[in-house]
Amino acid sequence: VWRGIARSWEGGKFDWVFMADQLAAFDVYQGSMDAALRYATQFPIHDALLVVPAMSVVTERLGFGVTATTTYNAPYLLARKLSTLDHLTKGRLGWNVVTSVHNNEARNCGLKTMPPHQERYERAQEFMEVCYKLWDSWEPDAVVMDKEHGVFADPTKVHRINHKGKYFDVPGPHCCTPSPQGRPVIIQAGASEQGRDFAAQHAEYVFGIQLRPDAMRAFSEDVRQRAVKKYGRKPEDFKIIFGIQVILGQTEAEAKAKQKVLNDQVPLDAALALLSGHMGVDFSQLDPDQPLEHLKVEGVQGILDALTVMLGKKKLTLREAALMHGRSVSMPQVVGTSEQVADQMEYLMREGGGDGFQITPTYAPGSFHEVVDGLVPVLQKRGLHRKEYAGKMLREHLQEY
Repeated sequence: VWRGIARSWEGGKFDWVFMADQLAAFDVYQGSMDAALRYATQFPIHDALLVVPAMSVVTERLGFGVTATTTYNAPYLLARKLSTLDHLTKGRLGWNVVTSVHNNEARNCGLKTMPPHQERYERAQEFMEVCYKLWDSWEPDAVVMDKEHGVFADPTKVHRINHKGKYFDVPGPHCCTPSPQGRPVIIQAGASEQGRDFAAQHAEYVFGIQLRPDAMRAFSEDVRQRAVKKYGRKPEDFKIIFGIQVILGQTEAEAKAKQKVLNDQVPLDAALALLSGHMGVDFSQLDPDQPLEHLKVEGVQGILDALTVMLGKKKLTLREAALMHGRSVSMPQVVGTSEQVADQMEYLMREGGGDGFQITPTYAPGSFHEVVDGLVPVLQKRGLHRKEYAGKMLREHLQEY
């Protein structure tokens, strides 16, 4: 299955396959994992770092974005894994940096509870610092491969990093030779204040989830302003991509009928389990048919208010909001014929101020193939999508647009 998706996506000339991750089943809803297990709500989930090699051997240009947390990893060990994958893929690796989101992950990784949000981002900042130092600890020409004299590397060009910080004490050097890209492409998808700052400082791809074009525009402008004003970066130093879910049909009526069939497959309990897990609130305690604006619950009111703003509809009930989240993780569903979907994508990009899209599947692997066979040729004809890769490495794909 994974190899088939990789072949298909490379045939469609996409930048990458992006793989989210989590380390435990959601257990917030009803205080149990039952709903998450019953409906496979983002669980079970295999280790993407181990899936990538299988996908890379059947492709040559397709990149791979893998998710790995800074909260439950050690930077020395993770930097090694990422460098190894960048070697194996010949420079096609990206790292989606996350700080993790729920307590069940913490317990499974040996902690009693998840560290506070601010602390997770402080750790992430130092984690990145250590990784950068490790990846730079070998000078570009340190490996000499001198067979005649039996010398592999020039030891004067390989350096300990001697990092001593609040969270990490790492002497180094890195235990891998410099990989084709030097370091993986950095991806970030944080939506909080700290997440946006982190993206503005580190990211080469910024991934946003916004339902409406005005919210996309606000997000794009905010991250770009932070990058320029706080960190001295240029807007062209990174690209902003937004998640969408594409549903195609030969006619508009067929596409809408397919949308209904797909959306009807999502049970309310599954949707509430996902929303509860993502928000850290047990929504089983609330009346699902009350409008969000009327729900007044101590301790979670800010979350309910934020959800109302995100969805952009004040009269939405908790049931409707949960189902919207469960069906597309609050990404807009773009529905219609290939021409109609291309029109909507052009509109969203023009009004939203982004640089591209991350297309999430409705079902796998079929919806991947539908997009490649049906939508990609239309986008190519309009000059909105490449017909051939210009480069071989993921960072080169980034620089094409």
